[in-house]
Formats: sequence, structure tokens, C-alpha cells
Amino acid sequence: MPDASDSPRPEGTEGAGGIVSAPSFPGRPPAPVKEALRPRALPDRVRPEAETASALAALGAGSVAGVLFFGSQRTNAGPDRFSAYDFFVIVDAYLPFYRGLTGAGRMKRGPRLLAVANALLSPSQISLHLPDGRGGELHAKCSVITLADLRHETSEARHDHFVIGRLFQPAEILWTRDDGTREVLLEALAAAAAATYSWGRPYLPRTFDVDTYLRTLLRVSLGREVRPEPTGRRAFALHEAQRAEQLPVYRVLLESLADAGALQREASAPAGPSFPTPDPTYRLARPADALERLRLGVYFTRSKARATLRWFKYVVTFDDWLEYIRRKAERHTGQSIELTPRERAYPYLFLWPRVFRYLRHKDGPRSGT
Repeated sequence: MPDASDSPRPEGTEGAGGIVSAPSFPGRPPAPVKEALRPRALPDRVRPEAETASALAALGAGSVAGVLFFGSQRTNAGPDRFSAYDFFVIVDAYLPFYRGLTGAGRMKRGPRLLAVANALLSPSQISLHLPDGRGGELHAKCSVITLADLRHETSEARHDHFVIGRLFQPAEILWTRDDGTREVLLEALAAAAAATYSWGRPYLPRTFDVDTYLRTLLRVSLGREVRPEPTGRRAFALHEAQRAEQLPVYRVLLESLADAGALQREASAPAGPSFPTPDPTYRLARPADALERLRLGVYFTRSKARATLRWFKYVVTFDDWLEYIRRKAERHTGQSIELTPRERAYPYLFLWPRVFRYLRHKDGPRSGT
């Protein structure tokens, strides 16, 4: 990330990728946001999954810079025994990492093919079975990305919403090879949190508190991805699971935005049993205009197109991808999904009608939307 001050961006300035037309924070996120994230991203306790991260680092043969833990297993947002554990594996370069995995007999494909696929549309997702730190084994779904690509994909110049859409939610730094890398990863998480204002603001209600802000972010982010689970119900479940961790961080973010003049403070929200201390209510200092909405529409459309291309890539990078998706769809819909032998043998030819029917109906009345 470029070295920049924490002063607010002037009104109407675009990000390097043309994504943002609203005032936001250039370069580094506000220092208070980074510090608010620190106890969550770097807690005092040692998780059992730290053994998983150490195993990933060992398999990477010296190419792994850090490991982030996120997702439903991290936040306890309704996982079951089939739920994978989600990790970002941050590497120096793709080819040495995949050489380490193939040398250990952990990947079926050649390292050069995997490295090229990762570089063309980063990150790639791979499937590994690793020690869980409890004497057993877990299924790790690893999003592999270089440190340089991670910094780019949490900046205003990012290519799409994949990385930032996951890392504005709770994530924990499980392992890094040195203190400097740990601080870079913490700053990337803070940048992902700060960027929510630029892509979320057109969808905010006229006035909002921090709880409404977070619910809006999840609804918008999940609704603009190609996901096997029903969006509305999933957004609600994630918000309930994440709220306690997210509120302290995003209170600091909204206050920083108000101090910078991007938000106007209104009155305090009514106190209640869940929130004995009322949160301030805000409104946008400058409402989103048609051009900003258009730019974000293009951004999310491009993100969805790139996400669709990643599904094709998973056939190469993600072992047993079809069974994983089937189980995930079953878990979130509560419906049994049985694939025919022909669909299993030739999914690219015969699975599409079922996929389109599922995506069309998954957010219906049963999904809670």
C-alpha cells in the first residue's frame, strides 16, 4: 500500500480502479480502525487451529508468509460436521508453494498449472486435510494468494469483491513468519474494513446506526456473489454470529468517517436489552448519486463474472469440488440433493440445468428472504 496520511479523500475523488467516487480513506486505513481490529485479529489465546496453520506453512516449503482464519468455523455461524475450515494462505510466490504441496503428495495437478491458474485469477481455492490441533483432522478450504495480491485486493484498485467481501468479516491471523508480516496482514484487514464505506454507502438507509450498517454490508455483499446457499437467511445468520466482534470495530470506523466529514451524526438510537449504551445514528454527508451507483453496479457485475470464472477453475484446483458444493447446498437449504451418475461423470455438460434451477429458487420463501 502506498504511504499516505490518514486525512480524508476530497469529495468526488475516484480510487485507482475507478471503483470509488465517494470520500474515503486513501492508502492506509485510519489508525484507530487498525487498533480496534488488533485484539480480534491477534487475540491472546492460542487456537487449536494454529497447528493447522503451522502444517500449512510446513507444506509450503518456506513460501508461506501467513495464514488467516475466517468463515463459519471461525465465527461459529452454523457449521456442521461437513463444514470446511476457511483459511487465506498468503505466500511469496505461487510456484514454490505448489511445488511444496505436490512434493508432499497433497495435490493431484502439476505445480506449474496450479501456479498459472492462481496468477491469472487470484486467489485459487484448494482442498486439504490437515491436523485440527485436537488430535484429529479437519477439511481446510484454502484461498491461496500472494502478499502482493492480498494488498492489492484490499485496496481501492482491487479487481473484484472476492477477497474484500470475506475479510471485512471477522478474520484472525493464525500464523506469520515474522512481526513485519503480521503488521502488514493486520493493515490489510483494516483496509478491508475501511473500504466497506465506499462500496456499501449507496445501499444504506437515510439514517443508520452501526448495527444497521453491518446488516446492510452483509446483505449487499452476499447478494452480489454467486453462492450455493440462500442469501437472505445466510446474511441474517452471519450477522447474529458476528455482531459481538464486529460492533467495536465498526463503531470506530463510523466515528472516524464522521470526524472526516463523510458522515453526519444524528441522534442516538434507543437503548435496549442488547444495547444498553445507545449507538449514534448517522447519515451520509453527501448522498450517493447516479454515477456512483452505476460505477458500483459495474464493479459488482464484474465481480460476479470473475467469481463465475473461478467456479470453472475449481475443477482443476479443488479436489472433490462437486461433492463439497452438493453438501454445502444441502446444509443451507435443508433439502436432499442427489446427483445422477451422468451429472457426476460429466458435470460441465449435464449439471448446468440443475445449477440454474437451484440458483433461481434458492432465495425463495424458504430461504428467509
